[in-house]
Amino acid sequence: MVEVPAGWFWMGWEAGHPAERPRHRVWLDGFAAGRYPVTNAEYARFLAAPGAAPPPTPPPWWTHADFADPEQPVVGIAWGEAVAYCDWLAGVEGRPIRLPTEAEWEKAARRS
Repeated sequence: MVEVPAGWFWMGWEAGHPAERPRHRVWLDGFAAGRYPVTNAEYARFLAAPGAAPPPTPPPWWTHADFADPEQPVVGIAWGEAVAYCDWLAGVEGRPIRLPTEAEWEKAARRS
C-alpha cells in the first residue's frame, strides 16, 4: 500500500474526453492505495476461499493463455466482484479495504 497524502489536486483534462471536463480542483483526505494491480495468483486465493456466498466464479478469460499468467493482473472482473474481493481481503487482513473513488484513483495515478 502507498499512502497518498491529503490535499488539493487538479482532476480532469481540458483536452481530453468530454467526460473529463472541465478540469477542476478537488480536495481529498489522505488514503492508502495498492501500489500494484491484483494478480491472478492473489485473485485465485479469493476464488479458493471457503464460505463465500455466493461463491465467486473465475473471470471470463481466466484460462486464456494471454491472460492466465499468475503474476499478471486479473482481468475481466465486474465491479461487484471487485467489491467482493475487497470485502474478503479486508476479513483476511483484519483492516478496511475498499475500491478507490474516481477522484482517489486519479490522484494516486498522478503521483506515480
